[in-house]
Amino acid sequence: MFEKDNIQQFIEEGYLHIQKHPDADLYIYNYSPKTQYEGFWNEITLQCRGLILDAEGKPVARPFPKFFNLGERPDQVLPDEPFEVLDKLDGSLGILYRLNGKPCIASRGSFTSEQAQEATRLLYEKYTHAIPLLQDEFTYLFEIIYPENRIVVNYGTERALHLLAIIETATGAEQETVDIGFPMSEKFHGIRDITTLKERNTENREGFVIRYRNGFRIKVKFEEYLRLHRMVTGVSNLSIWEMLRDGMPQDELLEHVPDEFYRWVKETIHVLQKQYKVIDNQCKTDFRILNTRKETALYFQTCKYASVLFYMLDEKNYAPVIWKMIRPAYRKAWLRDEQTE
Repeated sequence: MFEKDNIQQFIEEGYLHIQKHPDADLYIYNYSPKTQYEGFWNEITLQCRGLILDAEGKPVARPFPKFFNLGERPDQVLPDEPFEVLDKLDGSLGILYRLNGKPCIASRGSFTSEQAQEATRLLYEKYTHAIPLLQDEFTYLFEIIYPENRIVVNYGTERALHLLAIIETATGAEQETVDIGFPMSEKFHGIRDITTLKERNTENREGFVIRYRNGFRIKVKFEEYLRLHRMVTGVSNLSIWEMLRDGMPQDELLEHVPDEFYRWVKETIHVLQKQYKVIDNQCKTDFRILNTRKETALYFQTCKYASVLFYMLDEKNYAPVIWKMIRPAYRKAWLRDEQTE
């Protein structure tokens, strides 16, 4: 059982999103972009990556916890035990749950998303032979692949559910992934040093997942994939500036940003907000009204940000003026070890 009070607190604070099933008392929980942006990871937020609970807080479907990129977390300690290296597929996570005893598939944060509907349709159209082998006590996790859901990697006309893992729903214990009629991720044998994985850059692949014997996972993404993903998402300092200028929720931008660029996004937001604050504070310090408007205007002309001061004098919204002043020259998102181009 999950403590509903703790989960509710994180929902209210914006760290978790929740969606109720339209036809049942089932609830799916997913961490928010705010959680990623702030690095607010704990036992609950790590588990809420498509976690499905009933009204009492009992797990109905339990995906594996959030896992990170190699080297992403300073405190990351890799297990000293055997591991396997798997192809990281570039689709959407599918989580099998049961509705009135009937298997269905949700996506990471929704029962009703396009990906969830397509995955459930595929289950009954393409994998009817596997349904009798799905055991009630387990959660089956899939990568949902179909042309309309292409992110970067091109899988052609493939429409498939790739089995990623089998989890005991009650305990979260991972089971051996066995062939029950679904395609499975390709395994790469003979790899002893995971630090060499990025050197194996392969076209039209996302990267690798390293799974240790105890179930701990990390991921390694190819630089070319990240470059293409950056182009697809269109993340730049200008898109962030526009978001701040227009007062848009950061979630709207962060929903489309790969984990690898969060540090850059955070730094860019900080720089822009600091630039805005410097001008705003200076104008508030300089602002004063003299005996006449003419005298006031002449005084404003001696100040650094006269245009802002005139907006303040007329009690107009001066924020757009400051944002225009600090509009940056276009610069795309870049990685920790990547030079700007």
